[in-house]
Amino acid sequence: MPTLRIITVSGSHSGVGKTLLATLLIKILPGFAAIKLSHADLMVFVTDDMDEIMREGKDTKALKDAGAGEVILIRAGERDVSDALSIAFDMVYKSGAPGVIIEGNAAARFLKPDISFFLTDADLAGIKADALPNLEKADVIVLNPQEAGEKPGTFSELEKALRGHNPTAMICPMARFFSPDKEIIKLLETRA
Repeated sequence: MPTLRIITVSGSHSGVGKTLLATLLIKILPGFAAIKLSHADLMVFVTDDMDEIMREGKDTKALKDAGAGEVILIRAGERDVSDALSIAFDMVYKSGAPGVIIEGNAAARFLKPDISFFLTDADLAGIKADALPNLEKADVIVLNPQEAGEKPGTFSELEKALRGHNPTAMICPMARFFSPDKEIIKLLETRA
């Protein structure tokens, strides 16, 4: 099988903008597939059924609408994530996609992606404990809401706090992904 390029998108807490970033990355990386990973105890569910994927208001619909060729939904508990991802990767291989963007914190903990993104807002105290390992190994830390990087003094203070967890990651505001600049394009071309 050809090598599948893997990008993970994780975040500090629910509602921080993981799906939004994933949709922006899909627009930059045509042909990529997308996997939405949700936590669900007591069940393992892996599907690419269009009736399930295209439900109004669901993250999977946003991923498909952004241009993902194949969209797969996974619902699984922590102990079943690895097996569920294996099933989903087989589905992605069959689709012929050159790579996959995986949205969900658990995937970022289990995988060694080609590039990993971590989203946070200005409230570092709100980072869930199980999200800290993803922050510490992220290649790119994305600040959302955008205002976190635009208020005088806020960005530098936030960056200093983030550097305490991850001294080497690129840190940038979400705004850079709406109209990607040369540095973002080059990063994705070389790593994804």
